Amino acid sequence: MKSLKALIVISFGSTFTETRLKDIGGIEQALAEAFPAYTQYRAFTSNFIRKRLAEKGLFIEDTESILQKLVEEGCEEVILQPTHLLHGEEFEQKIEALASTYASKFKKFIVSQPLIVEEEDYKLTAAAIASQFPPLGKNEGIVLMGHGTPRNNNKAHGYTYNKMQEIFDSMKLPIVVGTVEEEDNPNFDAVLKKVLERGYKKVHMYPLMVVAGDHANNDMYGDEVDSWKCQIEARGVKTEGHLHGIGRNKAIQALYAQHVLVAMSKSH
Repeated sequence: MKSLKALIVISFGSTFTETRLKDIGGIEQALAEAFPAYTQYRAFTSNFIRKRLAEKGLFIEDTESILQKLVEEGCEEVILQPTHLLHGEEFEQKIEALASTYASKFKKFIVSQPLIVEEEDYKLTAAAIASQFPPLGKNEGIVLMGHGTPRNNNKAHGYTYNKMQEIFDSMKLPIVVGTVEEEDNPNFDAVLKKVLERGYKKVHMYPLMVVAGDHANNDMYGDEVDSWKCQIEARGVKTEGHLHGIGRNKAIQALYAQHVLVAMSKSH
């Protein structure tokens, strides 16, 4: 029996087995439980990651291949739910753009949203992320490494990440937010300056990313001298790495499920 309703969960992807299982898989499982009437499919938007995984014998489809198959099978309703953090180029070019080709081929074609789009999403995401931190000792803080975005609005003003910083500050939490991209804002220099100004003796380091992949394991907490960990420790501040993406956070998973519900309600 072919499915008449399909939910395609679309991620950038990861070559790290644990993060596919727990970060991406955590979101997928939460959505499967929330929407049991829909047959779920996994798609990765990164051609590079799909190619790397295929070389190891693990084949993950791109979104368009799945949509084509669903058209052929006579599927009537499709929901695309990205696990991407932001409304950036990856989402617009590889997910949203598919509507022009495929929307007419189904009775209902719904494109849901990444994690953070509306003003309220920032607050809900900040509260969800704050729920995962351990109790902190005196002079301890949190450093969050975001990816950054090629969007000019973030480069010029650091809007997305500075916005998160403002919300954490308003919650009176000892959190410093930065981006791995050096030319983005706030970059590592800004993070280090804030850590030293605040006098933290130890920082817990987390990726502000859905998955804990290459950036988290190498740029943030790798053993190379230019990793964030090594540069912070070189200034006499102790670190503790927490190498898991926010995708495995139950409160974050619930926000993705909420996005699906909102998208469905707008389609009626």
